[in-house]
Amino acid sequence: MKGLLPTLLLLCYSPAFAQQKFAITGASSFFDNKVAVAKCENGACQGPASYSFYRKGETTPYQTINLPDTYIELDQGGKPSVNVTLLYDKQSAVNVGDYNFDGMEDVAICNGTNGSYGMPSYSVYLSSRTAGKFVYDKSFSALGQHLGMFEVDTTKKVLRAFDKSGCCWHVTEEFAVVNNRPRKVLEVIEDATISDETRIKVTTKTLVNGRWRTQVRYVKRAD
Repeated sequence: MKGLLPTLLLLCYSPAFAQQKFAITGASSFFDNKVAVAKCENGACQGPASYSFYRKGETTPYQTINLPDTYIELDQGGKPSVNVTLLYDKQSAVNVGDYNFDGMEDVAICNGTNGSYGMPSYSVYLSSRTAGKFVYDKSFSALGQHLGMFEVDTTKKVLRAFDKSGCCWHVTEEFAVVNNRPRKVLEVIEDATISDETRIKVTTKTLVNGRWRTQVRYVKRAD
């Protein structure tokens, strides 16, 4: 779904229920989404929320996911973005993609700001043919607790998560999907806290045939 520009329609506000409601019609080729969230102010919405899913052209939801908290960034027009992951700059409340690479669309929904440094965090629900709906997955959701939503690399078929400690220590992790579960296969740590202030220590760990191989190198800091 990367690169898809969603069409969003802002619906009504209901003071009686203290809710803001949105309709999202362009996140997926197969379903539309309606969101009701407790409150919106200062360009963002948060609090208890419900995310309802409708098959295209239908008016009755086939599934509703209720969350005790969410976080929705609004654009200047008062509308939420979808399928946008720009690390510190912008994070969507709803992301649609094939996270386990089985050919079906899955969904990640923001469950608040529980990620690193108060970034949005995500609950991941995988499509289930057997259940006929999205099913919460704990292992994939764990990848949504870092610096915002993880990336999906459809070419390499890996999921990529980011994290940091302060300004000068960053880690990038890649996960393959094995038996429908994410398995870490790569870790790259960039450490600028070393005593040599002219260089950055880069430690790369790669999983090869079930064993980790570690490579350490030093690169010159950017001016």
